[in-house]
This record gives sequence, C-alpha cells and structure tokens, in this order.
Amino acid sequence: MNSKNKNNDSSSEDDAKVYETLTKLPPANELMPRKLTIDIDVKSLFPLKPLPQFNQIYSTFIEEIQTIQHPIEAQQQEERTLLEYFEENKQNLIYKRFDQLDLSKRNPNDRTYFSTLFANFKKQYPRVYFRGDPLFDQKLIPCQTDQLKFDSNFESGNLFCAFKRADNVYDLILQNDINTRGNTQWFFFSVTGAQAGQTVQFNLLNHLKSSSLFNEGLQPAIYSIKENEINKKEWTRGGFNISYFKSPFIKEYPQTMKAKYYQLRFSYTFQHNNDKVYFAHSYPYTYTNLLEFLNSILINPEKNQHMSRKSLCTTLGGNTCEVLTITSNSMQRRAYRKGVVFLARQHPGEPQGSYVMQGIIEYLTSNNPQAEYLRQNCIFKIFPMMNTDGVVNGNYRCGLEGSDFNRRWKKPNKYLHPTVYYAKKYIKGFSKERQIILVIDLHGHSRKQSSFVYGCAYSSQVKTIERVFALLMAKMNPFMDYSSCTFRVESSKDKTARIQIWRELKINWVYTYECSFYGQQKKHFQIKDYINCGVSICNSLSQIVKDTSKEFTNQANIPDIQQQMLEELGKMPQTDDQDQGSDTSQSDAELSDDEIIQLFQPKTYSLKQKNFLKQLDTKKKQITTKQTLVTQKNSILQESPSKNQQQQDKLPQSSQKPKNIAYRIPPHVKLRQIEPIREQQQPIMVDKSCQTDDWMYRQWLIQIGKQKKQEEYQSQTPTKNIYKSSSQSATRFIVKNSSKPDRGRIDSISLVNSGIQKTAFSQQRQIMRYSGSNFMY
Repeated sequence: MNSKNKNNDSSSEDDAKVYETLTKLPPANELMPRKLTIDIDVKSLFPLKPLPQFNQIYSTFIEEIQTIQHPIEAQQQEERTLLEYFEENKQNLIYKRFDQLDLSKRNPNDRTYFSTLFANFKKQYPRVYFRGDPLFDQKLIPCQTDQLKFDSNFESGNLFCAFKRADNVYDLILQNDINTRGNTQWFFFSVTGAQAGQTVQFNLLNHLKSSSLFNEGLQPAIYSIKENEINKKEWTRGGFNISYFKSPFIKEYPQTMKAKYYQLRFSYTFQHNNDKVYFAHSYPYTYTNLLEFLNSILINPEKNQHMSRKSLCTTLGGNTCEVLTITSNSMQRRAYRKGVVFLARQHPGEPQGSYVMQGIIEYLTSNNPQAEYLRQNCIFKIFPMMNTDGVVNGNYRCGLEGSDFNRRWKKPNKYLHPTVYYAKKYIKGFSKERQIILVIDLHGHSRKQSSFVYGCAYSSQVKTIERVFALLMAKMNPFMDYSSCTFRVESSKDKTARIQIWRELKINWVYTYECSFYGQQKKHFQIKDYINCGVSICNSLSQIVKDTSKEFTNQANIPDIQQQMLEELGKMPQTDDQDQGSDTSQSDAELSDDEIIQLFQPKTYSLKQKNFLKQLDTKKKQITTKQTLVTQKNSILQESPSKNQQQQDKLPQSSQKPKNIAYRIPPHVKLRQIEPIREQQQPIMVDKSCQTDDWMYRQWLIQIGKQKKQEEYQSQTPTKNIYKSSSQSATRFIVKNSSKPDRGRIDSISLVNSGIQKTAFSQQRQIMRYSGSNFMY
C-alpha cells in the first residue's frame, strides 16, 4: 500500500474517534471501508415488486397541450363518504392493492378512514392491520377483471383501489399514510392493457389539500415502458383536461365538521398497444435509487476517496438511515474547516429533495476546482434520506409511526423517531467539533412555483445577516425566486428542523429549501433542473467560503461578498414575509397520544404518554377495589341476616340503587363486621407422644391461652416490643419478654405468611411444631 492510502486510512480513523468522543452516541456501526458497495436490502410492511431502471438518461421535456376544465357535475352529486360509495359501486371494483382486504367490513371506530392501514410495533416485526384484523390473515377476495389492469405494489406506490365508473372512466382511491387518517397528496401507480389511441379519464377522489398547482398548469409525471425502449424517453409530463376541485365525498372523521376531500381529474391517451405506463405526482426517487447512486460513487476510484458513509440508525421498518461525510483527505488546515449540513426527504412524498441532494453529492465528489476548494475548507455531513420507511411504503408526509418528522425536532423520541433523534444528536456533536456555517433541509412544495427558502431572523428588517446567503443563492441559481422567500419564526412551525437548529445552535444560515412540484413561469422543472439547483447551492457556498477564508489565502483586497449582499438588501423595500402558500401539516390526520401508545411497546412511550398510562392504571385499580368491597359487603349481608337488616335501616331510602354500596361503611366498622363472622380455625395440636418434657407442653398451652384472649378483645398484635426482620419465606418476629420475667425457653416466634396481607394477628393461620428447645408457630 502506498503512502497516500495510508494517510487516507489514518485520517478516516482519526475522524471516527473524534466524532465518537464528542457526540457520545450509543455504539454505532464501524466506518464502512471505502470502495465497498451498499447491500440493496429494502424492507417494507408488505411484499413489493421491482421497478424499471428509471432516470438512466435525462431527456428533454416535451410539453403537451392541455385545457383546464372545471367539472360542474361534481357539485350536483349527493354528499357521501367513501364507505357509502363503495357499497354502491362494489360490483365495479376492478383493483385492490391487497387481495385480502374486505372493503365492505365496518368498524365501530369512527376515526378509521376508508383507506387506512395500521402497523402494530409491539412485536419484533410490525404487523399490518386493516380495520382491526391482521392484513395477511384475511381470506383472498379477488375482484373482477377488466381490460385495464392497475398496480401499485412496488416501492413508493400508494394506489389503494380502483373502480370502473363508465367506459374509459375510472375512479381511484389513494392509500392514506401508514398509521394516519389522511395525508393523501402523493400518488404513484401503473396501468397496463390499454390499446394504442385509447383515451382514459382518471379521477383521484381523496386528496386532502384545498389548492394545488394542477389548476395552474401542472401535469402528472408519466413514464412509458414502450416509449423508453423505442425512443429512449424517460419521465415526462403529460395528460390533458386536468382539473383539481372539491370532491363530493365527506371525510369519515370528524363527521360533525363534514369536511370534504379534493379530487384530481386528468385524461391520457395511450401511444402503444399492451404498454405499461406509470403515473406519479412528480418524478419518483425511491430508496433503491439512492442506494444504487451511492454504490456508483463507492465503486468509482476517483470519487470514493472523498466520501465515506456510516449507518446513523435503523428505522422502525428495519431500513438503514445513511449519513455521508465529504471532505478532503489532506490534513492541511483540517482544524480550520467549516461545517456544512444537508438533509433531505423528511417528507417521503417530496422527491425533488432527493434530486437536489444528488446534484450536491455529485458536485462535491467531482474533480471540479470549486468542489476541490470546498472539500479543502469544509466538512460536509449529509443525510440523503431521513424518512426511508415512508419512501418505501408510499407515504406522502409521515413515517410508519404516523407523525410528521419535520414537526418532531423539538423533543424527538428515541424509539418513535430514531432518525430525527440521532440526526439531531449528530449535528449537536458536530457543532462542538467545529463551527457550522450552513444547514439546509431540502423539500418540495405543491402550491407555489419556482424554488425558494424559508429562513429564520431575529428581526423583521430586510437588511439582516440571515438573508445574505439566500440572496446569494437567488443570484447564482436561475430557478430560484428571492421574492418568494420568507424569514419568519412561526409558532405553527416551531418544531421544525429549521427553527430548532437555528434556536439551539445559534446558526445564522439555517434554511428550508423548497422546490416546486411544477416549475417556473408556467414551465415544468425537469430532473436535470433539480440537480442543477444542488450544484448552484454549492457554487454559492464556495463564494461565501472564499470570503470567510481571506485571512488564510492573502486575498484581503477582494470585495466582501457578504457586505455586497447586505448593501443590496438595504435597497430592497420592506416586506411582511407573509407566506400565502405554505405547506402545513394536517393536524387532524395524525393519531392522538392515546391511539399511538396502543401501537408500540412501553419503551417507546414519551413522558406525556406514560402519564396517560398511569392515569389508566389508577382508574383500573379504583374500579377493582370498589368491586372487591362490594363483593365483601354482599357476602357479609348473606351470612348475617341481622346485620343485613341493620344495614338496610341505616342506608338512605332511594328509588335508585347507589353505584357503590360499600363506600358508606367506615373501615373500622367493616373490620369489626368481618372479624366475628370469620370461622375460628382450630390450632394444630402437637402429638404428646413425641414430647420429652411435660413442662414444655404446659408452656405451649399458656401461649394458646394468650392468643385466645387476643381474639376475644379483637386487638391487633402489639408492636412496641416486636422487632421485624427480613426473610424470604416468612416474617420473623423476635419477642422480648420485658414486662414479665423469663418463664421458659421460648426464644422466637415465626409467623408464616398465609397470603392475607395487612390483617390482624388473629387472622393468621396458626401452625405449630416442636423443634428442640424452640417453638415455631
């Protein structure tokens, strides 16, 4: 091995040791050796089919002519739920994602939506439930065949069922996020069996957001297998007669509000016979795509020397969350390198973030001089896919536990949100090692065009340091619109990664970078445009790094970039930073705390959930104690008629029977009632034939007489002359005869616990045996 490789290995080992000492994380996997590929092992809650090799060549966009038509007939339909729609159209059902599902089954729980699946994590492997029953334990219920065949049993697919409403008209219902009652905006499914020239209308019935870019010109993403084989076409935008409007279907919960779904309608003309065509909200980027992309870098000898990977943690679904480190192997000025953090795919239904992240990784591992300069002056920590479980299972916004990852950064749970918990801890440890100058969280936006950022600022003034890097990115990136950027700390987004990192680590440049599902100026973004956005972020960062490292490079005569940006900000008019198209989480779609705790083991409970469980336990104990008191009272009344009559005279006369009969009886009265009725248990006599001393036998009779006197006066055992000692099998008392002189050789008395706790001495079972010079009873 040459000296260069030795230096590389030593530097990587030093980084690993420094990181582990600073972050104090639980034991993690060792740093993976370079030039070693990642095993592509995707784990989902149900079996998945492989997808074609998408995005091998990035083709140009061919825009189709479309006309937006808002339907009028939807307003004339009667309001109903999806369950009622199924009962009326069950004979037209042509596709179910799972043949085991009995969609006609009703559940008394009103909070269950029509297309909701729940995953129970109380066992080692999660089990999927549909309306209370295990998914794969149900019987096969096939649906009728049709000319068109739908499918979504592949990675990131989420079509729940399909109905044929008329010739070439199909109603589709999307699957909700796992363990939620909504979050249906992302869609991904395939259609086969169509003929060339056949035009089909698709109606997606259960979207949640009230507005969408589909009414402004956005088209679904389409991929044709035959078109790719013939013309080498990749994902394109297509479809016509596209409209997005309020659906006549009412949400199942809460029924009192009568909130409605929203419906997407579009038509498509198939180009080839027996073709398989995929339809999606945007260009999909799966977990398998990420692993294949990382493997392509790890096997490249020119790129793998700049990047190392590590397993951050294991998700609830069993997948791995990767963390990448990109920097130069040289030890020169290593202690002065700045820290930069990138995150992506907290929301699994926003694949734009993965394409931007791919552009960042490709650029930073390239031989570009600017990339080499960044590697020599920065250390990049990259989390390429935070919500791997959601991406695999076709979720739009949440993970498998049913919560939005980007609303859990204030106090993440180690077991419910492992990726958020360990990523936050990782970033905090990284900030102790070196100064972090930039943190960017990559997302997609479904209501606004272009790309923009959400930032944080202490002041509402325009000329602030927090806006400098955002303005620089807008100048370097032709796809970014600075006028759409906002710098507000809203209470509704207080638990996001952006606000929590900015607030806890005091970093000025913490942004949420949003890329539109549509594009810019009525023109769709292509995949290469998203990748170029990532490259533009790196170019902007190189300008800032050069500006902050002048003292080391003797470039003090170069104008200050930050000062130039501040001067331009000072010339801009004051804005109110109102975000008119914010993508906020659907609070009514997530489960409540008492519903979440039923899905997980006790170790995953938060403090609030544990307090809730304690309240339930106390209520159960109160109910059981009341029931035992009632049973004891009834038994007493049955055994003693006279007591029964006396007690009835004391009770108030009422037409209604009191709920708790025993609460009126004081404890000391209950004890006196129970004592006389209890049968007197005869003591076990000692066989006189085995005795050798008559005086011993007389001493035993004296002790029995004392016990009978105690029973007559109904007094408990005196404690002033008794000292208790611990024992596993019995409770031992050492009796001191302080009041009377020693009358014999009785040294100790052992009371055997008979199972009745906290009772008088007279209630214990008396057992006597002769043991040398001691009597034990």
